[in-house]
Amino acid sequence: MISLLKLFGVGVFIGIANVVPGVSGGTIAVICNVYDKLIILSSLNCKRIKEAWQDILSLALGIGAGIVLFAKVITLLYRAYPAQTSAFFIGVVAGSIPFLFRKARAGIPAAAVAENGSLTAGWLYGTLCCGIAGFALMLGMFFLQRHGVQAAAVVTAFSLPFAAKLAVMGALAAVAMLIPGISGSFVLLIFGAYPTVLQAVADFNMLLLIPIALGVGAGLVFGARLIAVLLERFPALMYAFILGLVAGSVFYLYPNTSCQPFTMRVVSGIVCVIGYAAVSFFSRREAMEQQKDAADEE
Repeated sequence: MISLLKLFGVGVFIGIANVVPGVSGGTIAVICNVYDKLIILSSLNCKRIKEAWQDILSLALGIGAGIVLFAKVITLLYRAYPAQTSAFFIGVVAGSIPFLFRKARAGIPAAAVAENGSLTAGWLYGTLCCGIAGFALMLGMFFLQRHGVQAAAVVTAFSLPFAAKLAVMGALAAVAMLIPGISGSFVLLIFGAYPTVLQAVADFNMLLLIPIALGVGAGLVFGARLIAVLLERFPALMYAFILGLVAGSVFYLYPNTSCQPFTMRVVSGIVCVIGYAAVSFFSRREAMEQQKDAADEE
């Protein structure tokens, strides 16, 4: 029961993150060590869901509760205290970096580690390149967002080629939502489909919403299965890439405190430290529990 309540609480945290600008629910899932369960839920893998249905149900209910019950509260906090709210999530991201580094290290096969404990050249450069690639991707998207993306015209008329294009864009955005640190809505904005999707939702334009929904569903299912396979076969490289994505998300969160009084800057620093300490505590506790479980199995 305690484990299920913990997963419900993590789900609430993921749901809250989805409504905070610059924070990815996938990032929080990785930080809280439930990313694999999130991928299982998204992939609709019936066999895996049946094996861990209680855990996945608790997580799904928590995500729904976080979005429905706390979205307004977090949005108000972000509007009233944007620097302090951003500082907390910067602390969360910073606290997750050692945890992600350990996950990447644990995924390296024994054959890739030399006798002195160092990595072979191939694995060292491979993991570094994956981490740099993730960081560069987030940095590039940040500059795209900061310099503005040219707004595309809103399309309301249905045509088969445009419906197919919307389905593809929806699938790509859904895959992006599963990747920690990347916003699906920003992907739609880059491709010029975001205004059209918003207008279709506002007008309840079913002729456009149906292909969008089909694309999102396909993207979630097949994207989640692809990520699950990559995490299973190449855990070190994937977690190095995710580490780069999460580290790069700090650019989106960095608060502008130049116009704030000194006391509020101090508060921002304290809140940042609290976020860092909370994630560090829970990640270390999670690692100790995993080590204990492994020792019990042996």
